[in-house]
Amino acid sequence: MPIKPPAGGSTHVKVDASTSPTRPVDVDVPLLGPSGRRGSGSGLFVGDPQPRAGSSSAVDADATGATPAVIIHAAAVEARLPAPQSTLDHFVISARAILPEINSEGLRIFKKRAYAEVAEGDFVLVAVDPSTGLHRARRLSELLPGPVMLRDADSGFWYPRTVVEPTTRTQVQRYLPETTDLDADAFIARFDDKDVAELELKRIELGLPQLDSKHISIPNHQNRVAQSHEVSEAFAMWGRLSQVYKWQGQSDQRVYRDGQLAGFRLDINLTLWPVDKLLSLKFNSVVALTLRGYAPLNPDVFFAQFPNIESLTVTSQLITRSPFHGAMDERAYSRFNMDSRFTGLLARLPRLRELNLQDCDLQADFSVRDMTRLQVLRLGSTQGAAVNDLPGPLRFRVPVQHRNDFLRTDPDISGMTELRVLDLTGAGLRQIPFGLNAENGPSRLEVLRLGDNELSVAPSLKAMTALQELDLSNTGLDRFPEGITNEIPGKVLNLANNRITSIPESIELRAGCNLIGNPITDPASLRRLIQARIRTGADIWLGEQSNDQSANLWLRNVPQEQATEKLELWNSVSHPASSLKIGILKLSRTPEFHVEYPLLQRRVWWFLKIYSERGPDERARLNDILINEPSPGKMLDRLEAEIREYDSGRQNQPLHHLPKRPRFD
Repeated sequence: MPIKPPAGGSTHVKVDASTSPTRPVDVDVPLLGPSGRRGSGSGLFVGDPQPRAGSSSAVDADATGATPAVIIHAAAVEARLPAPQSTLDHFVISARAILPEINSEGLRIFKKRAYAEVAEGDFVLVAVDPSTGLHRARRLSELLPGPVMLRDADSGFWYPRTVVEPTTRTQVQRYLPETTDLDADAFIARFDDKDVAELELKRIELGLPQLDSKHISIPNHQNRVAQSHEVSEAFAMWGRLSQVYKWQGQSDQRVYRDGQLAGFRLDINLTLWPVDKLLSLKFNSVVALTLRGYAPLNPDVFFAQFPNIESLTVTSQLITRSPFHGAMDERAYSRFNMDSRFTGLLARLPRLRELNLQDCDLQADFSVRDMTRLQVLRLGSTQGAAVNDLPGPLRFRVPVQHRNDFLRTDPDISGMTELRVLDLTGAGLRQIPFGLNAENGPSRLEVLRLGDNELSVAPSLKAMTALQELDLSNTGLDRFPEGITNEIPGKVLNLANNRITSIPESIELRAGCNLIGNPITDPASLRRLIQARIRTGADIWLGEQSNDQSANLWLRNVPQEQATEKLELWNSVSHPASSLKIGILKLSRTPEFHVEYPLLQRRVWWFLKIYSERGPDERARLNDILINEPSPGKMLDRLEAEIREYDSGRQNQPLHHLPKRPRFD
């Protein structure tokens, strides 16, 4: 009985695998069609698997008028992809019969894929290169894109680009005639490819009519009353929007990366933001965005307008409200309502690397979960009062009756391995952020700021080998954190205003340390602090200032016969508000006041005696030091040096031995 040929009129032939070692298993590969290109009569191209019978992508050969073809079935061998091809012939298909009409971009869209016509009846599958916006040829079987495709305006056919031409000032100024040479050069630095620049310039040209000043309108949010200066601000903001839309702006708005222009900063006062306008525009140049105040934004639409945000700051804005019943206008802060829909979109912003939220109303479902690409996270002075009992992602509740309470929560930053800066200053924390010391935590942190939180327990720094700055000031700590060495942190260690009473011998006191406001009482630690000030030139520690503003502060253990004389001296040069009295009182904060009081006492009375003998000119120079030198210990050193410098004849030698300065090898 004769064998029935397969449907479609083609004939299938079995061959041995050795005759076709590069063909995959059980794949029907069409031979060269009448046009001389592979698959020219099939509507498919090399690497695209044949559709299964009955599928929506199957094409009836009789319906398309295809000629019979010989199909080869390869036997089982190891499948190997063919080497990438660079010529356009390897991307061309013939599929006019199944492709729809050309769209406004000169492409035919079929099953969400774009096809560009390169000749009469021949097409190339193309995709947009996300880094340039240009179309590039591609094949489904290959990940690597093909050549860049451009369209001829006259014929409508697409062709592969062979030469990359540079952008010129003439090209930029043809679309934007008012552009200065400086702005044109900045644009060229960002778009140095002529074809890429052309795409962006055409996009800008199409959107410019929407930025005409006649479209501006000031909304009325939260019983908003727009003052005259705010109307001016709204128009100025509109002007800045127009500028950055055209890749123009002031020097302080420009953001550079590796010496090249990356984009622009934009500050938006949302209380004046025309939310019903500009919905079709994209501000591609904005990479750093600041939002002040609140407006009922549609986050999907809003973030679509700013697709390239790398840094986002949200903060409050002072506004004027009109109360009901004819009451006088009142001033209040407009705070952004950070709901879950808005924060959910934050996690999906592909370029977002820095997030700063200050004075926001953060809702109970706010979370930083999934923001693992963040490198900088700052949350502070936020409005919150209650927390979840269970640890988890960063969450906040903002009861109306507790608008002045700070955030009290257990933030979860586990998985944020890219974090370089974590700033939770004044966020209302009660314990260290969840995941900070975890294996998948931010071990490469360079800046960690947890000041002004009631922590009591410090995080361990053992794994934070890259840490340069640590701020744990005003957190209630009574000891130094674990892991501090001579290199960690590298630049700043701020433990001010805690409950630390002594300094471990293993801790090096160096420039950048701040222990001011701690009740340090250990004599050895206090002497080390004196040496550290002499070595670094800065106060690492200062205690509480004495409340005793009388001469009695410096008359301790003075014999009675000398006390009367010294008291008269004090009264002769001091009055309640004098700079002399204020400056001398500051010396009670120094370590010397606690461990070298007798020597400090003699130095004070020697200075007062010399001061009383000097004329107005020299007193003026000494008063300048008393007023402007912030370090009490350095102040006394400078006063003594000034006296010795002025008294060239050494007629007034100190009545005490000056403190010895330690030698450092």
